[in-house]
This record gives sequence, structure tokens and C-alpha cells, in this order.
Amino acid sequence: MHQIPRAAFLRATHIGLVMEQIQRHSGLTADDIVRLLGADPAHVAAVLSGSLFPSRHLAMRFARACGADHHILLKVWEDEHQRRCPSSMQRADESAEGTTPGQ
Repeated sequence: MHQIPRAAFLRATHIGLVMEQIQRHSGLTADDIVRLLGADPAHVAAVLSGSLFPSRHLAMRFARACGADHHILLKVWEDEHQRRCPSSMQRADESAEGTTPGQ
């Protein structure tokens, strides 16, 4: 059985797997998605394979193009983004609360 190296697994994005499932259920081909998004085919392929984390905007456009609920995909995107960038989310939370780090 072929195993994925741990380092590669940790770099793979969960949202890419979710987006791939959305695409499959939509019945759209990768070419359809590229055409509807007006995006670079290599970029879309990298997102769907999990090797590239998509922008928030691309994830929302993707969901709409596939006829999926973009609010749900946005929740997946936000969750993964927070896990990938915890310090930026902490700064945003502190800013919203009116505190600064170290107080």
C-alpha cells in the first residue's frame, strides 16, 4: 500500500478535498470549473488537489459555480485559515476586543 509522507499530508489542504467533492457532486468537469471561474487551470488543479490553499474569494466563486451553499464552504475556509494562521486571527480578535498583545 502506498503511503503519503507525513510532511505532504500536513501541507495538504482540507478545503481542497471538500471542493473536489463539491465538484464531483455538481457534475461539472475541471474544464467547466475553469471556464466558469475564469481562472488558470493549473491554479484550480492545485487547489482541488489540496496543494494550494485558495483565496476566500475563489472558494466563494467556486461554490456558487457548482451550485453549492457558499456559506458552508466559507465556514470550512475560515476554520482552515484560522488553523493555518492562528496569529493573524488572534490579532483580529484582540483588535475587535480593543486589546493589544501583552495587556
